[in-house]
Amino acid sequence: MVKIISFEGCVGAGKTSLTNYFSYELKCEKVLEAYEKNPFLEDFYAKSDVALETEITFLLIHFSQLKKALSECKGNFILSDFSIEKDLVYAKLNLNEKELKVFEQIYNYVISKVGVPYAVIYLDLSLNILRRRIFQRGRPYEINADPTYFKKYNDKVKEYFKKYTHSKVFFFNVDDLDLEPENKKLTQIRNKIMELIKNDL
Repeated sequence: MVKIISFEGCVGAGKTSLTNYFSYELKCEKVLEAYEKNPFLEDFYAKSDVALETEITFLLIHFSQLKKALSECKGNFILSDFSIEKDLVYAKLNLNEKELKVFEQIYNYVISKVGVPYAVIYLDLSLNILRRRIFQRGRPYEINADPTYFKKYNDKVKEYFKKYTHSKVFFFNVDDLDLEPENKKLTQIRNKIMELIKNDL
């Protein structure tokens, strides 16, 4: 059975960079979030009334990506820069009661088909570093948003992965992370991934 190890955390924490890095280093297949395929995202950040469309679209994009990756994977593990459980957290934060019921019906079906990650590597970031990363990424809709907005959402997501997730979760503060092979934090994350893979073989 193919298992997924996901990177999770705040905007700019390094989820995609680490997925790419370790996928290459460990010769694992990967799934990268196709956020750019969501046509409602910019309107959502601009405060338009598209929360339900935004959340359901993200859920279905993730479902399609995971379903394809799981069916085509030739190894035992896949690395991913998102956990589908975060879709549920964001839906609870952004949708009203009626909208959430609609979302949860689809979410429950999706989880019955692709499951949740075997393990999550949660990347924690301080607000000061978060601000810097947002500007480095250069996405206009993120730059124009208040960084405390992302921090507030990150705190809620972190709480979920501490208390309610069905995945194994390992937390790392990544303020001091870079992709140099000798970086101490990178080594710690690599060792955890190798431990997870080794223990399951």
